[in-house]
Amino acid sequence: MYRWVVGGVGLVLAGLVGFLVWGNDFLSMEPGQIGEKADLAVVLAGAPPEDRERVLVAVDLVQAEESRVLLLPVRHRAIDWPWFVRRYRIKAHLSEDRVLIGREESPKPESWPDLGGTFAEARKTLEIMRQHHFSSAIIVSSNYHMRRARLAFARANQDPTLVFYFHPVDYRDPEDSDPWWWDSTYVMKVVDEYVKLLAGYIFYR
Repeated sequence: MYRWVVGGVGLVLAGLVGFLVWGNDFLSMEPGQIGEKADLAVVLAGAPPEDRERVLVAVDLVQAEESRVLLLPVRHRAIDWPWFVRRYRIKAHLSEDRVLIGREESPKPESWPDLGGTFAEARKTLEIMRQHHFSSAIIVSSNYHMRRARLAFARANQDPTLVFYFHPVDYRDPEDSDPWWWDSTYVMKVVDEYVKLLAGYIFYR
């Protein structure tokens, strides 16, 4: 019995150490090279502080001609681009004709379990790409969200001609030299992301 207890404690400790060392890295990715100008810079929605950083990065990509159009795939029906400019204090000028905003749809009774959020954004992005004959997109989201974002687009996309690049935004302060697990708020985000990632592997179809 004693050996079982010691073994169990050892496994728990090993798991904890593994999580602290590799937990964030497994979810994250480094910015990759974009082969050529993409049609869209797609901003996946998040909590307001993160959402603002994602939108600002995507605006920079469009301004730098890395992409032609900014897409916010699933947003509330009541908001428009001037709302984002005011709310997020966007100083770089980006005309409304270079911005597309997809709208929330009423949930369908047969869509159980609810696969809202990232998977809904992936499907909406693909729908808009087909409507406008776009063939490539840069997906912008927080770094810890990248693995699930890639999973969602891989599962949602059935067209091999469409090309997706992924551009992570660092949620944490770049001047913060503390380990990621020193920030309890960020740790909870990472833990929550693992739960959502597991659900994604099971339900993203």
